[in-house]
Amino acid sequence: GQGCRCHPHRMKMDRLSAMPHWPVRMTSDVACLFMCMSETAFLSRYETLSYREGGNRYWSTAILEREVARQAGVPTATPSVGEVDSTWDDLR
Repeated sequence: GQGCRCHPHRMKMDRLSAMPHWPVRMTSDVACLFMCMSETAFLSRYETLSYREGGNRYWSTAILEREVARQAGVPTATPSVGEVDSTWDDLR
């Protein structure tokens, strides 16, 4: 696709397009592209889903995907509270 045409975001998309997948954690300028919205709209809707590491704020790709699935009414395979996710147990 052509991606975003605004200059700073276009440069960011050029870098992201060279990656095989979206980053596991993203700053707001990348996360808003992941969610296909402006950074202002992204922050107003999803700021509470971020976490801090030092002076930086990040959003998890998995958490944003889960939120979109929840909004769309799509069931997810996320364990319930208190339930243990054993999907990676064979790698221990």
